[in-house]
Amino acid sequence: MKAYKILGLAAVGALALSACTGGGGGATPEAGGGGEPVVDGTLNFALTRDPGMLFTPLNPSAVLSSVTPWAYESLVYFDTDGSTKGWLATEWEETPTSLHFKVRDDAVCADGTKLTAETIANNFRWIADPANSSTAVNLVVPADAKIENDDTSVTITTTEPDPFRITAIGTMPIFCQAALDDPKSVATATNGTGLYAMTEAVTGDHYTFERRDDYAWGPEGAPTGATPGVPKTVVISIVENESTRANLLLSKELNLATVTGPDADRLEGKVDVYAQGKLLTGGILYSQAADQPTSDRDVRIALTKALNLDELMQVSSAGKGERAQRLAVANPQVCQYDAAGPNLPTTDVAEAEKMLDKAGWVKGSDGKRAKDGQKLDLEFAWQSKGAETASTAEMMAEQWAKIGVGVNHHGADYGAFIEEISKPGAASTLDTIMLSANFPVPSALMTYFTGETPPNGNNFMALNNPKFDELVAEANTHTGTEACAAWETAEAEMYKSADYVPFAMTATSSFSQGIEAYGIDEFYTAIILVK
Repeated sequence: MKAYKILGLAAVGALALSACTGGGGGATPEAGGGGEPVVDGTLNFALTRDPGMLFTPLNPSAVLSSVTPWAYESLVYFDTDGSTKGWLATEWEETPTSLHFKVRDDAVCADGTKLTAETIANNFRWIADPANSSTAVNLVVPADAKIENDDTSVTITTTEPDPFRITAIGTMPIFCQAALDDPKSVATATNGTGLYAMTEAVTGDHYTFERRDDYAWGPEGAPTGATPGVPKTVVISIVENESTRANLLLSKELNLATVTGPDADRLEGKVDVYAQGKLLTGGILYSQAADQPTSDRDVRIALTKALNLDELMQVSSAGKGERAQRLAVANPQVCQYDAAGPNLPTTDVAEAEKMLDKAGWVKGSDGKRAKDGQKLDLEFAWQSKGAETASTAEMMAEQWAKIGVGVNHHGADYGAFIEEISKPGAASTLDTIMLSANFPVPSALMTYFTGETPPNGNNFMALNNPKFDELVAEANTHTGTEACAAWETAEAEMYKSADYVPFAMTATSSFSQGIEAYGIDEFYTAIILVK
């Protein structure tokens, strides 16, 4: 029987907007042993849903972060202890307001052109350019960043400090110049410097990659295109159903897939666990746009007090999760603290009703709350994929109904969901959205919780908390453990005000059939097929 030893870059630090479904990033591969190489084999890998358009600067999908590492490389990557390792960058210097990378000169794009320092810089210029409406602006690089390059290096300078900036900028997939010139050309194709190039894309079904035999510029110790056992073909299939993915693993038709919930239980002991990690999988944002009911801090707190967050966590994670502790839980976890647990409003239905009464939202004869003739009916957007997500949304509606609050559901598939919350003025038409964003460091996630609304930013629900912003600015002046402590204080303010209410994080496991992890370290893995 063939065994597949899979290592490629683990998708840490890739943009991961999971919309409460989990999905692909944040897991740590487990190292394995060796074996006799299998020449020109095929690796079969399954995703939980289609990644959408494949140009990362316009798509923050967590699932996409499991696709891009096959074809694209980044400036650096991170080991499990958070140590920075070189990839397209050979040297780097960092301060809270600047990053300087010396870049390698031997990387070749899939279209045959040479990757230059200018092209690398242009990746970040493309994101920062407001005309492009990149979903990565401020998440990866601020719109006001100064981006410079010479023949051998790239320098990025920001006005606002960020002690973790290298995590976002350094791990961004680098696209070749033709892709930047025409992003539509890589919507269903690839053009990067990675070990593989896409040869076929059937949206919603599968994506096929072929090995680049000329690849020879990976990190020290990484395989090349000529390394015996490197798979010739990688087929990434879209298999949305958990049970189906589990069955395909058991029947050896798949070599690697993420499986959660009850289906993960029946895989234990029968197939290997390839990678494990945690992702934030449950959270809600309330709109703070002017004239929205949830712009009132007391209304947000009351609505949160009406929810049983423990029950919601159990439903959203199919009983496999735990209460969320902080914003950034994806590997490598640079900071570890519990800011959410002690600071989120606790369940108290009676107090919730008193707070709404005091805020002027009183019950009528029909038991429904209204103020000045306006009913308190929440326009609630959530991503419809997954029974757990839909059940969680329904449970929220039921719990709000008990205090006289109505809900109009806007459940939609991932693409439609992102389109709806990204529309200019969405915060004025939606009252709350269910959303989880995953990244290893909290600072990179501020694009969702502060700053500009679409199309100039990703602050979807127009959050505005001056005290939180002040604490974030203070946190960004620190480094190391001091930065983490300051971020804990900042997050606590956000949770106390019920600006964002994270309620669930879930352990994610990728299961494998006949795969042994083998690589130069835990977070950069080579892809070797062995018998």
